[in-house]
Amino acid sequence: MPDTHQPVTTMAPLRTWAHLLWENGGVAPRYWGTLARILLPTTLAIPLRLLERLRYGRRVARTTIDKPPIIIIGFARSGTTHIHNLLWQDPQHGAISTFQAIVPTFFLIGRGWLKRQMAKATPVTRPMDSVEVSLDMPQEEEVAIANTCERSTIYSLSFPQQALAYFKKYTLMQGLTASELARWERVYLEILRKATLDNNGQRLVLKSPANTGRISHLLHLFPDAKFIHIVRNPYLVYQSTMHMFSNLLPLHQLQSMDAEDMDAYVLYAYKATMQQYLRDRVLIPNGNLTEVRFEDLEQQPLAEMERIYAELALPGWEQAQRFISDYLSTLSDYRKNRFSLSQFTIDRVNREWQFALDHWQYQLPDHEN
Repeated sequence: MPDTHQPVTTMAPLRTWAHLLWENGGVAPRYWGTLARILLPTTLAIPLRLLERLRYGRRVARTTIDKPPIIIIGFARSGTTHIHNLLWQDPQHGAISTFQAIVPTFFLIGRGWLKRQMAKATPVTRPMDSVEVSLDMPQEEEVAIANTCERSTIYSLSFPQQALAYFKKYTLMQGLTASELARWERVYLEILRKATLDNNGQRLVLKSPANTGRISHLLHLFPDAKFIHIVRNPYLVYQSTMHMFSNLLPLHQLQSMDAEDMDAYVLYAYKATMQQYLRDRVLIPNGNLTEVRFEDLEQQPLAEMERIYAELALPGWEQAQRFISDYLSTLSDYRKNRFSLSQFTIDRVNREWQFALDHWQYQLPDHEN
């Protein structure tokens, strides 16, 4: 997710926030300042949304997604951003940019002047892992969904007391009414149509950890989509996810959440998501799914990317290789966060995520043995 020192849902329409506030019973006075920082910019953006709809509405509606997307899935903090950035280097591929995700309802008229103004307020790295950030870099479409309507798992950050409810509805897609599901599909397709239009019809590379629990719904929309699932050592995923939430929650929250509740949420979300993936991956047609271990991608990125292209029958590896190699050379100075695993963490993962350790054959990282 991006960090602009503002909640990533700042540009969600007022009707979205009205629904969310009504659904969650408002917010306590201590969070009125955060709420004001959200509502002020989205209120000022009302004319921009109207202008975009008038100018581009019909053109977006007529846009077709002719090339089935490449969809990167995997639990948060498993390397989805890294592989997203690698695939984006291929000139054949388009993506939803950070700018498009933050202002999905008016980015077409905002290209240029608005983007330049936002760039001044955008930090160069993410707060949780120091990964480079820019408005042009690819972003997960979940941010765009959240900035278009209330049907997003991202609102678990704003209303953490309802985190499990948002997760079950908008990651596992459980308990949705027919109208809620139809609304989610309309929003999702409109976001992809606008991105397709802005990318001149290029094949989109999509990435959202929430999509790991939505395979059947994505196949309904795109039966020929290509899927890349990335997995990482669960011990490190747990530690990194807790670190991510501790950084993002204070920026977004309009409700309180203590450390124990956060821990319980992360443990449940990983288990439910990964088990859902193991059940649903059989739905993906042969030749349209490849699985990657983050550790292999990190150690031999070009070999793994070549394998991905071959297994998914993606064209143009010879050309893509040059661009990917050039990008990799820019990462030589990057250093990942290093975490020392406590016995508490080890015990939690052993108890709750043993199925993943067994299935993907992971052990404690070497430095912890």
